[in-house]
Amino acid sequence: MLGLVASALSVFLAAALLVAGQMLLSSNLSLRMAAEGFSAGMISLVMIHNSFGFMLGSVYGPRLIRRVGHIRAFSAFAAVMCCATLGQGAEVSPLLWAPLRAAQGFSSALMLVVLESWINAHARPETRSRFLSFYMVNTYVAGASGQWMVGLNEPTDFRAFSLAAGLLVAALVPLCLTRQPAPATHEAGRMSFRELYRASRISVFGAAMSGFTLAAFYQLSPIYVQHLFNDTDTTAAYMGCAVLGMMLFQIPIGRLSDRIDRRRVIFGLAVAIAVSAALVAVLGRLSMTWLFLITMLFTGTAACLYPACLARLNDRTGGRQHVEANASLLLCNGLGQCVGPLGVSLLIALIGFSGLYIGIALMMLAYAVYTAWRVREFDTAVMDQQASVAVPAVNTPTIAELDPRAPSPDGRSSPT
Repeated sequence: MLGLVASALSVFLAAALLVAGQMLLSSNLSLRMAAEGFSAGMISLVMIHNSFGFMLGSVYGPRLIRRVGHIRAFSAFAAVMCCATLGQGAEVSPLLWAPLRAAQGFSSALMLVVLESWINAHARPETRSRFLSFYMVNTYVAGASGQWMVGLNEPTDFRAFSLAAGLLVAALVPLCLTRQPAPATHEAGRMSFRELYRASRISVFGAAMSGFTLAAFYQLSPIYVQHLFNDTDTTAAYMGCAVLGMMLFQIPIGRLSDRIDRRRVIFGLAVAIAVSAALVAVLGRLSMTWLFLITMLFTGTAACLYPACLARLNDRTGGRQHVEANASLLLCNGLGQCVGPLGVSLLIALIGFSGLYIGIALMMLAYAVYTAWRVREFDTAVMDQQASVAVPAVNTPTIAELDPRAPSPDGRSSPT
């Protein structure tokens, strides 16, 4: 395993720096806007531009990479990310921050496509599963590290944005100095939304609900905790633990969904997310310990919903279009990311910051009811389920090629 990791160490290091910088920037920008007195609705309106940009970057980024090459594309958009970050720290203006967030979203999607393409190029059929596992651990640990860095400076301090910009541009160094050849470029297909919807409605709505939940959490939970404790260090520790919590149930839930009807696992996850979100809203105000523990249960189950929905979609398609299915399902996830923070912010305006988790709980409860109805009335069980594979919470369609269920570049299936 050490040799395997060492062969792609520069790429994993670049990915860690990128994710850490993104997480630091996202939480710090939310706290900065809250400190400047902006409402939750305005904060959401600015922050969702990142999701819009990410969706566009996932669609159009690969075309740009094919035109100019991986290194040039990565270098150019790392510079864009750095400039946009410094611009947000230098000026307090939602009208400026919104397009800068869109530029950051587009740039981060393109940079992740480059990194994930490079990781795919290192993987072989017999090592794909291990590469994907290490990529997941690398992503979550880097994300948690970025969240903990939020406590190093006050949100209104320009040094917080400078640190994020430094991490983002530092991702250039290991990738530009690597001796590994750049991966080949290729065209990635997509399933049509009509095919996707016909194959599994539960998966389509589940992917959207996953985006709704996690985007609302990432963008608004730092403000919720800052409102409760008025302490940046506590907020940073909370977000770091929440991101680490996303790794807790990936393997157990994946194994469970391989052994029983996947639809029932998705239903159980929806109920667990709804209940844990409601408990955070009720008990989180009473005890910091309960707030941290229940939030880790919440993020741990929420991070499993998208992989379970993707596995269900592959069950319905027989695993024949895995990469194409993931590419289209990610767009459904992105649509949920755009709607979630705005919808929840309206509830926050009505009932206060506890509306963040109450809103998520209500939406997840509605999805659980819909799932139960589909299972009972329409959807059929799949006798020969595909093996479930955990995926990172943030990825592009390119990472689907690393999935051991997908065909290898030489046309052979990977061993599972």
